[in-house]
Amino acid sequence: MGSTGVGKSTFIQSAVPPELHAEVKVGHSLQSETSEIQPFSWTTKDGTKVKLVDTPGFDDSRAGMTDTKVLKMISNFLVDEYQGDKSRLTGLVYVHRIIDPRMGGNAQRNLRMFWKLCGKDSMKNVVIVMTMWDMVTQGDGLRREEELKSSDELFKPLLDEGATIARHHRTPKSAANVIDYILGKNATIPQIVHEIVEQGKELKDTAAGTKLHNEIQALLKQHSEEMETLKAEMRGMVLKGLAEERERTDQVIAKLLRELHELKGGIAIGNDPPPGYESISGLPAPDTGCIEDCSKLLGLVKEHKSTLAPKCLNIANSIASCTIDFADAVEESVKSIHSASLTLKLMLESQDVRSLWPFMGMDTCPKTQGTWTKAQHDMDNVSKTFNSTIQYQSVHFIFNVRTDVLKEILGSTKEVIADMEAMADWWIQVIGAIRYVKDTTPHKAEETGFVASAMVVLTRIVDAFDAYCKAYASCSKDLRNIAQGCSV
Repeated sequence: MGSTGVGKSTFIQSAVPPELHAEVKVGHSLQSETSEIQPFSWTTKDGTKVKLVDTPGFDDSRAGMTDTKVLKMISNFLVDEYQGDKSRLTGLVYVHRIIDPRMGGNAQRNLRMFWKLCGKDSMKNVVIVMTMWDMVTQGDGLRREEELKSSDELFKPLLDEGATIARHHRTPKSAANVIDYILGKNATIPQIVHEIVEQGKELKDTAAGTKLHNEIQALLKQHSEEMETLKAEMRGMVLKGLAEERERTDQVIAKLLRELHELKGGIAIGNDPPPGYESISGLPAPDTGCIEDCSKLLGLVKEHKSTLAPKCLNIANSIASCTIDFADAVEESVKSIHSASLTLKLMLESQDVRSLWPFMGMDTCPKTQGTWTKAQHDMDNVSKTFNSTIQYQSVHFIFNVRTDVLKEILGSTKEVIADMEAMADWWIQVIGAIRYVKDTTPHKAEETGFVASAMVVLTRIVDAFDAYCKAYASCSKDLRNIAQGCSV
């Protein structure tokens, strides 16, 4: 184990027989080559069976790789290898490069996680392997090694509990010395295996899981405070840099929340609500038919644009204008609902009821419901223009526009209106669920917990928010492009 880029895979390549060299992926940059647990097995000349295991670092920055995922990989592997009450694990190798003048935050996090995974009783089976000696002078190397060995913040606690330090010089001999030393040890049971297998703990409740959980919580608090500062700075302003920073912070918070959820093993918050809450608990998914029907309507207008102009140009332009306004409003609503979803997720994670009231004071959901209602009214006004135009055309026959074309466009417009009305009603259900939480949540300042049913409903609301954002996140640009092509 060890940070990304310290030479774990290089050490393994030096340790395994030549016929296994090609199987070991060795990176030549700060980007990790190891994305999964990779065991390498061979038999020594005296018949000893050896399995040397490469692991990803806890600081892997690649998309999809999180500290929680790495912890799960390593824990699952160790538990699977345990085989009942008999352990075959004889050594744990922590790799650190001597070229680093100081141990940075990523390296310290890796070391902390290593300690929590192994535990005090397994320290006698730990070898701290120093790499990249050929990239420092002898004096600098010896000085840094002594600092690492003597610091209470670095390797001294491990050494005090029985760990040892070795140097790897990129040679099979120096790697073999480490392997031979480990093979002379009795097997050990790392702390995380003891906790999961013998004590029956969930991963999130182990020492390593708790450590990771607390670090993620600290980062969430930090980024949430940054978000509040950005919101305050953005009030009354339109600053591109601040908007971009807020979006970046949003993404970081969302990533941390996903990692917390993953650490909990996918266990949902709360249980199904008790009898009597069925109408609140099952919020339906938002309907995406409005986008399809809007596109269909715009397609009809575009197809018959030449026959609508010049006498009926107000029809085409009104539809295009309404659609562009609708697309802009929905785009803004998605941003607001995404931010509200993050707020609720933080609230659920902290389970602090006092954080509910600022959220209740926001008009995010009523404003979004109003967005759909306004769009419905705007499009309804367009449909009234259609009706009067069709009636006038039927009587006077002066527009030179086929009545069947106008009726087809009118029918499509009414479908869009029905979709908008349905979505406005959907938001009324969401707002009703929020009011239910408000009505069933204690108001006393000293009470911080949510009642069980309120927790369930809040989770349903978060799911509804996320579904809405997913459904309408990318529609605005497409609708605007089509609408602009329909104007006469």
